[in-house]
Amino acid sequence: MAARDALEAFFKAENERDWDAYRQFLHEEIVWRLFDKEERRICGILNYMQTMQKVYENSDVRFRCQDMQVSNEGNRVVAYLINDFGARSLDIFDFKDGLIYREYEFILD
Repeated sequence: MAARDALEAFFKAENERDWDAYRQFLHEEIVWRLFDKEERRICGILNYMQTMQKVYENSDVRFRCQDMQVSNEGNRVVAYLINDFGARSLDIFDFKDGLIYREYEFILD
């Protein structure tokens, strides 16, 4: 599956809170670096999944991808995301073996 298609399905699973489907897009060695007021580093599928589920606990907020750009090699994707409240983030996804291997998320709001 191409990185663009994988990310679209990944985002759909996140918005639907389909955690089983969501997990299938993550590489075993996933590292998520989150840049907000402070930098956080989340390593491994278990920590990644626990963090995401906690973020969405008791929340029905959804987001949409306003723009997506794919590198010429097809293994890096930049996504500009906006949630229901208008909060924005810029996310860079690196793929390895067809799975999300690194995520760099910059919270803009």
